[in-house]
Amino acid sequence: MMNFGVFLLFLIGLTATHLNNPPVFAKPGETIHVPCVYQSQIAMHFSWYKHEPGQNPMLISTIYKYDRNARFYHHFENNSRFSVLNENGVHHLVIRNIQISDSATYYCGSAYSNVMEFVEGTELIVEGLKSNTVVKQHAIIESQSGDSVILTCTVLNQNCVGNHSVYWLIHESQESPPRVIRAHGTSIDQCDWISEAGFTAHRCVYSFSKKELSRSDAGTYYCAVAACGEMLLGNGTKLDIIGSTEQMMTFVLLSIGRTVLLLITIATVTVWYCMNSKKSVERELFSA
Repeated sequence: MMNFGVFLLFLIGLTATHLNNPPVFAKPGETIHVPCVYQSQIAMHFSWYKHEPGQNPMLISTIYKYDRNARFYHHFENNSRFSVLNENGVHHLVIRNIQISDSATYYCGSAYSNVMEFVEGTELIVEGLKSNTVVKQHAIIESQSGDSVILTCTVLNQNCVGNHSVYWLIHESQESPPRVIRAHGTSIDQCDWISEAGFTAHRCVYSFSKKELSRSDAGTYYCAVAACGEMLLGNGTKLDIIGSTEQMMTFVLLSIGRTVLLLITIATVTVWYCMNSKKSVERELFSA
């Protein structure tokens, strides 16, 4: 158990840091590297902490700046799945053979003199198969440029009822990976129980709104839900922005139509003027 002084330093470090690192999604059995990069040359000792919701932060390891091997604590000691890579100012926590129980936020701390500092935490979310959870999204939504749209994500769960951490990701093209655009954090809003044809489940509905849509907002939006020790990804909602191209084409066609009509009018007036002028000359000749 972490003593009160260290825990207080931990909280002070957290309040002084912006926890804006994107979450890391992993599947059981994978290996990940959680990086920790320090620019300061003063820090001499580094440490890793694991923080699970509702629990005190747990010390994983400590290492001296110039050492190669870290010292591990608690159940991380003699656990070959955890190791520390310490070189060239980069302090990696390596987790092998990822397990569902590894889902947590990991913080890297540095110490010099009597000062303890922390950098941004990295939330690790491990996909699991512990409960019958279903994440549903609308397959496709079409919206006009300039309009607003609300994307919804419905989470159905039979065996496990608890708080959900919901993330929204967008996949804009095949060339780029999905990126996190919004995190709901922990919420139990808009939840109820449903029962249909003998099927009973806890249902939560989450929404994500975008205003003044433009063509750059087009893409596939995924709802990622972390609940009860597992991570599930929705099937994705494809957002098509219509209206920009169509409106441009309509404007171009109308412009071409007006131009053609103007040219026809000018040509008609010119021909009429020429014919009338010719008739006037002929009349004058005959009169003479």
